[in-house]
Amino acid sequence: MSTAMRPDRRFGRRGWRRSRPFTAGLLLGLGGLELICVSWVGLGFLRFTGTAGAASWALGALFVVAGVTTWHHPALRYFSGVLAAVLSLVSLVAANLGGLLLGFLLTAVGSALALAWVPRPAASTAEVEA
Repeated sequence: MSTAMRPDRRFGRRGWRRSRPFTAGLLLGLGGLELICVSWVGLGFLRFTGTAGAASWALGALFVVAGVTTWHHPALRYFSGVLAAVLSLVSLVAANLGGLLLGFLLTAVGSALALAWVPRPAASTAEVEA
């Protein structure tokens, strides 16, 4: 039986995803990668060099770090969420309209999800025994 089909691993990953703001971190990381890719590829007809290109790389890296932080340290979700919200607004001005607006939208929604996420309350022992 392959490891992808074993139920204990599947439920372990599902529990890991539910115990942290997984979607928020995913959107922050994807938005950061989108900023970097738009700057790197240049879409052929647009040349993103100079300060806009450097800002895209720097902001994209910060968004990826904020996404990973929300995954591995859910207690820091407020810090990474506020940082990502501010940086997403900065990306509109500094990084080619936030990666042609797609990167801005991904990071804005990701930061909102990170700020809105609330951990599930731990089950009490009476509920577990019942």
